[in-house]
Amino acid sequence: MTRQAPIGHRIRGRRKDIGMTQNALAKTAGISPSYLNLIEHNRRSIGGGLLMRIAEALDIQPHTLSGSEESRLLSDLSEAASDPVFRTTPIERSEFPSMIAAAPGMIAAFLSLYRAYRSGLDNVDALSERLSHDPFLTEASHSILTRITSIRSVAEIFNDYDDLPNEQRARFNATLVRESQRLAESATEIFNFLERGDAGRPATSPAEEVDDLLNDNANYFPSLEDQAANMRPAIDPDGGLFLTDLINYLESHHKIRVERLPSEEFPTGAFEWDQKTKTVRFSRALPITSARFQAARTICSIEAIDAINGVLDKASISSDAGRHRATEALVSYCAAALLFPYEQFLADARTFRHDIELLQQRYAASWEQICHRLTTLRRTGSEGIPFHLLRTDIAGNISKRFSASGLQLPRYGGACPRWAVHEAYLAPERVIPQFVRLPDTSEYLFVARALRTGAGGYGVPQSVYSVMIGCDTAFAHDVVYADGLPLERPDSA
Repeated sequence: MTRQAPIGHRIRGRRKDIGMTQNALAKTAGISPSYLNLIEHNRRSIGGGLLMRIAEALDIQPHTLSGSEESRLLSDLSEAASDPVFRTTPIERSEFPSMIAAAPGMIAAFLSLYRAYRSGLDNVDALSERLSHDPFLTEASHSILTRITSIRSVAEIFNDYDDLPNEQRARFNATLVRESQRLAESATEIFNFLERGDAGRPATSPAEEVDDLLNDNANYFPSLEDQAANMRPAIDPDGGLFLTDLINYLESHHKIRVERLPSEEFPTGAFEWDQKTKTVRFSRALPITSARFQAARTICSIEAIDAINGVLDKASISSDAGRHRATEALVSYCAAALLFPYEQFLADARTFRHDIELLQQRYAASWEQICHRLTTLRRTGSEGIPFHLLRTDIAGNISKRFSASGLQLPRYGGACPRWAVHEAYLAPERVIPQFVRLPDTSEYLFVARALRTGAGGYGVPQSVYSVMIGCDTAFAHDVVYADGLPLERPDSA
């Protein structure tokens, strides 16, 4: 059983704001005043129909009472309290819910102060340490290495083949210029990020800002779902949305040239959208699932940009790098909504008992794409299982994190070494299910799989990462991966 987020203060505060008595709200919600009093003092949890009735009576959206903000505060506070700096003045964890309920603003301020403290420690670390642990810098450094590899490959081709046809030589020249420009952009992003840290500004990295955006919205964006639903019929009235459908739409509707290049001419196996020349290029070695998703992203980056900017304009994002990263995340969200229609995907997920591999076959998608989509099914009145998702590299660095399940995912450090997300590296591509009980007695089902990225031949850079999805064991009977697990004997974590 998970710890409930303390949302009683929200109910009490809203009730007083609109001048409603406790008796009046209790009568409207169909409960006794004494029971409502327990709810307002966080001694009883609410959900389902009762939550809907209280939200309606208070004239607020149900997600306001989801407890997502309180859960995030609870998670961050618990993690901060584990810092060795509090060793001599331990904080009683059982008091956290009441502390958040009594003074959520003060707790948020404390966490801001703690982040600034952590930033101060980070700023005295060596650059290699920063590159090893910060998700933004890890990704940016990987981008630099990829660009360098691409430039080197083109240079070797020029060195080894003096008799290249003019057309092919021009194409390689364009690739060299493009990759050099992107290498400079990636390096500039790193320097700008480090300069912000050196200036002593309170530190929320671009990756953390995107994490907060997703968590604040429960990883569900109605405007992007609507945008995707409106776009779908024009691309393919039959609803298949195969790669050829997406390519044909790019070419016919947006007049974009699409080039599928041999892997030896496109050594990184990447997918590139050149807005200046209105050209999309991708390697024939790129997996179909990736090419299809990237084609959908290209369409969304053009047609859904106003809806995406509408979301970002309401978000608390402080840097250009953060807004760029958030834009990329929301473009991917819209692409998933386009390829995996909400209601049909939810129905199939329930029919298949959330068998990710069957959903992959049904939607011609990758493991990670399906896992991501499962975490977005949070539409009021048509909700899926509240999943959490975690992605790490082989060194344990977290590159993606989201939790609607109540699981407290680490913000500042790595994941617990006992979790399946690490065990998956021992058997890449194999699905690893796990049932765990945490020290607070909450119990979760974890499902992890280690995956490889990269396309092309020998010498092309590849990386291995692990994706873990999971939920509270209250939903385990609806998930096929729980079958056969000893639910009465969970692993301790």
